Amino acid sequence: MLIQNKKRLDSAYCDSKNIITNLEKNLGMNITEIKKMVSNAQVVLTEKEIKTFLEQKLIEENPKLKQWLDERDNKKECLNKQLTMDEQFEENNQYFSNMFALNKYKFDPYTLEYFNKYISIVRKKILILLDIIEKIGNKNTSSIKDIILDLDIELDAKGNILKEDIDRLIKPTVVNIHILQEKLSKANNLSTYLTFKMSKLSVYRDGFSESELYPSTLLQDKGLLSFHPDEYVSLSLRQQEYCNQLLVKSKRKCTKLIFK
Repeated sequence: MLIQNKKRLDSAYCDSKNIITNLEKNLGMNITEIKKMVSNAQVVLTEKEIKTFLEQKLIEENPKLKQWLDERDNKKECLNKQLTMDEQFEENNQYFSNMFALNKYKFDPYTLEYFNKYISIVRKKILILLDIIEKIGNKNTSSIKDIILDLDIELDAKGNILKEDIDRLIKPTVVNIHILQEKLSKANNLSTYLTFKMSKLSVYRDGFSESELYPSTLLQDKGLLSFHPDEYVSLSLRQQEYCNQLLVKSKRKCTKLIFK
């Protein structure tokens, strides 16, 4: 439970319509356009289009490598030919060199899956934030009372909102929209797939779990563990104090266990 008697440093309320106006000024479009833009954000490239592009780039940039690949795939090379040790060594070197060069033109389906999942998470989070902002701005908050309480957004009896709470909601919304646009632009650019490669094997090999690749679905980081705090609704003063109290209690318990 939050500490209810903790007052905000800035107790100035303003008309809740300002939260929508603020967002619209930040993004240069009205709330309806913003919602439509976010809702329609999706990866339009298909696996087939990406593979076709990569194969074409291989032909354009390295025709000899393409020829070598075709000959190998068509088994035109004599697999049983007798080679000296030096020739075998040279052939092995050529093989590994070519296979390494081909990585640029290969496509792993997980790359597209990664973009789709990442964009879906950010899109859903933004739509929730936009829904909160719109309902507060229109003073129609009955359906989001629990969310408002959880985020510690303060409204007065007339539905007006604290100025600082406008900033707490607007900032992560704008930040996440910019993240969405950047990720979407990258995902829908064919050239991205020449340099950006993602596979589950590489993720696990590098010591990461799959979940670490994606942003959190939470609106707030109450554990203060994120490296990107601007993506979350910042904690209110009450929430900060509550978290600090929990931290102090936790330290005391640890101290007692150590010196018991």
